[in-house]
Amino acid sequence: MKTSSMKTSRGRLHPFAAVLVSLQIVKGLIVPLIVIFLSKHSRSGSGAPLYFQVGWSLVALVGSIVWGFLYWRRFRYEVSDEQLKVTQGVFVQKKTFIPLERIQSVDLTEGVLHRLFGLVRVEVQTAGGQKPEAVFPALARGDASRLRTMLEPGKAPQAQGQPGSDPAKLRLTYKLPAGSLFIAALTTGGFGVSVSLLAAAMGKLDELFPDFHVYRYLWNALDAAMIPLFALGILLVAWMISAIASVLKFANFTITRKENKLLLTRGLLERRQVTVPLRRIQAIRIVEEPLWQLFRYSALYAETVGYGAQKGENAHLFPLLRNLEIGEFVRRMTPQFEVPASLKHHALPRRALWCYALPAPLVLALAAAAAGLITPWAYVGLLLCPLVMIWQWWRYRSAGWSREGRMLVLRFRRLAKTTAVIPLSRVQSVSVEIGPLQRRFGLSTLQIAVASGGRGAFFRLAGLPEQEARELARWYMDRNKR
Repeated sequence: MKTSSMKTSRGRLHPFAAVLVSLQIVKGLIVPLIVIFLSKHSRSGSGAPLYFQVGWSLVALVGSIVWGFLYWRRFRYEVSDEQLKVTQGVFVQKKTFIPLERIQSVDLTEGVLHRLFGLVRVEVQTAGGQKPEAVFPALARGDASRLRTMLEPGKAPQAQGQPGSDPAKLRLTYKLPAGSLFIAALTTGGFGVSVSLLAAAMGKLDELFPDFHVYRYLWNALDAAMIPLFALGILLVAWMISAIASVLKFANFTITRKENKLLLTRGLLERRQVTVPLRRIQAIRIVEEPLWQLFRYSALYAETVGYGAQKGENAHLFPLLRNLEIGEFVRRMTPQFEVPASLKHHALPRRALWCYALPAPLVLALAAAAAGLITPWAYVGLLLCPLVMIWQWWRYRSAGWSREGRMLVLRFRRLAKTTAVIPLSRVQSVSVEIGPLQRRFGLSTLQIAVASGGRGAFFRLAGLPEQEARELARWYMDRNKR
């Protein structure tokens, strides 16, 4: 990185960026190349010629290498006192001008290859941006550190007596202990995602290997009594994948509050450091997985504007924390979301239990009875009705709300119990919905919307008395009078 006498810094990517860009292109071409290699046209008895397969693979490889080299060659950046200028493009040159005062965060990522060569990936986001406005695939650590220092958002002045004005609290750090990491990995709710991905991958086996008839072979090879054990093995593999993914993602997790922003660092193979300005946090979610509730643990998330919007992510403030420590953690790290200890919790009325416990089991019973006309096995669904009713009763018992001043707290459950802490100033809209069954019992559903990512975040509480829901709506409408 070179500095001119006009207080302007100019620089370019590390040469290894050409390799990383080429590998990224090759990664996107892996599936098409596999399809080419496996193309057999078995119905006509002919197969794709070997020179055709190898030729297309070489063309893709050479094209990726050339593209990566030209991308590195043409990439330039320049930082002045007022703006960041990025010039890039292989065939069409693109110039991006980003005013420094618009920059909200500068995030750093170190993949496996980055770490081997002492490099860093840098992403620059602006206020309201849905994706990084500037991406530097590979910079030397020293250049990345200097660039981040020049681009860091200005420090907002702290008013005397405001939360965080004490100099001793301007830099605070929490680290995830190894024990908590493994508890979170073994009990995380990501198990369902792993099952879905594994099922999708297994669904492609017959498409990738049409001549092998994978599932027909397994069906003939396995005894009927072994099929449940085979299914159990699939679930065990999915659970292991979920646990390993959590360890890789949250190892070395550290959150540091530095004045008016949070620095989140995590990752074992790929290290990532994300900057989250406190003013971009719109709400906090405290999530308790069913197993965590037995030991009084929770995970903390932040609904933010801009951060991770291109991936649908939210800031993971802390993967696993004891419930007794949450109050102190919020007071130190995000003081604007501190909930008074005297806040009174309002549970749902008893008549709301019918709105929770009846609809889902009734729909399941009707569906099972209708399907039973086609196959007797469908009547097994009737056995699930009591379990669904118990789950709905659990949702009813977990739900509730509380409010004091300009702070609203909603509690609800799907599978995990969620507590949403929402300041009045962050609320985008409030709506009250009344269904046919709710109207009979004088109940309603309250929905609170806050800005988060590109689509916003919505918090719904069903079974609230209609009068209370309308009072909360008026509380929002009268926000300018407070």
